[in-house]
Amino acid sequence: MFRTTLIHLSLLILISLFVSTHCWGVESIHDGVEARQCILTAIESGRFDHLTIAALRQQCTTHEEANHSEATIADTTSQSPQNGLIDKRLNDEQQTQYNPFTLTAHRRNYILPLTYNQNPNGKPFDGDNEEVKNFEVKFQFSYKFPIWNNIIGDADLWGAYTNLSFWQAYNNIHSNPFRETNHEPELFLSFQGKRDFFGFKNSHNSLGIVHQSNGQDSSHSRSWNRIYLTMAFERGNFAFALKPWYRIPEDDKISATDPSGDDNPDIDKYMGYGELSAGYKWNDHLLSMLLRNNLRGTGNKGAIQLDWTFPVTRRIKGYVQYFNGYGESLIDYNASVNRIGAGIVLTDAL
Repeated sequence: MFRTTLIHLSLLILISLFVSTHCWGVESIHDGVEARQCILTAIESGRFDHLTIAALRQQCTTHEEANHSEATIADTTSQSPQNGLIDKRLNDEQQTQYNPFTLTAHRRNYILPLTYNQNPNGKPFDGDNEEVKNFEVKFQFSYKFPIWNNIIGDADLWGAYTNLSFWQAYNNIHSNPFRETNHEPELFLSFQGKRDFFGFKNSHNSLGIVHQSNGQDSSHSRSWNRIYLTMAFERGNFAFALKPWYRIPEDDKISATDPSGDDNPDIDKYMGYGELSAGYKWNDHLLSMLLRNNLRGTGNKGAIQLDWTFPVTRRIKGYVQYFNGYGESLIDYNASVNRIGAGIVLTDAL
């Protein structure tokens, strides 16, 4: 059983490394080459045998034209000493968003093969704390894609999807189940800020709608819908973002077994009405944090997440994550979690 777990875990890491190299990486088979070389490289790779030569030619030509305009933008922005962490990421995204062979990272993409949760929540599973083990695997995949550029003024319309999973890979007694998986599709408008505040540049803003669900039914079902506004600011190697949100109301359940209606009507008491994130880059190390609080005098609830990423190879960074509080996952939205984990990050937050 333990050997099977190691095999599954190894396969997950290998798949993630493949995705990192061929999907999320800034480097691609097109970068710095002309359309003809792009076609030859695609054919030699063997990964695009399902496409005709005409389809490859069209995609490579389209990408070459996009690269020409993007390179002009990159050359102009790289000469500006005012570019900070967020600006650099936005410039990198501009150079890959039209590449048909690339997925653009949305949030941090990572795998933590080993995490330890001091107080695992067994209440959703008939109150059996023994069923949930302290050690588990945690990983997240998150990507986005442009839908309509300049849909309103200079605002772009994007779609995004984030998958956050908690895998009881070391729980051989219960056949190594996935304890929880949260699905989070989004639709948002992205637009640049126009002003500076107290020396901080408002580099990026987004207004969106997001659905989050764990895809379960009956008593394990958790979901909510929100409208949010994100405002990101930066100065040098420091950046922070404010993200207030409004939960879209749902009808009450008629009974506890009613499949329709609100699965978690008190989620605001634990998740609050927004979050604050911040990051500081020192050499190739990134230190970041995320804070939430319901801002209530009595019944105060909140959460903090601390992150440290550091270089391991050219493509991969090491990652240490600490989380304490409520809302790490939907199934644990009303349970306090104290977890630390270590692993690798495929695409960083900044």
